[in-house]
Amino acid sequence: MAQTKWLDDGAQPPVGPKFVLIEYGSSNGLHRHARGLTFSVDRNVTPNLLEAHIETVLSEAQTLADFEQIDTVYVSIPKSAKRA
Repeated sequence: MAQTKWLDDGAQPPVGPKFVLIEYGSSNGLHRHARGLTFSVDRNVTPNLLEAHIETVLSEAQTLADFEQIDTVYVSIPKSAKRA
């Protein structure tokens, strides 16, 4: 299973191997790019659903990372958002 690493505010994944990134966006989505994949989580989701939504996206990201043979899932959403 892919390793999950939480990024500090404003930090970017390191240059190097491919990765999966989970970040806030204006809508939900998945984008493929040269460095891997990026999941966008709609920051306007109702607060009581946000934690469950982030957990679902994290699970999907880990599954897709394993399928794509990517070792790391980076999360740039603050951990405190999961407890909002």
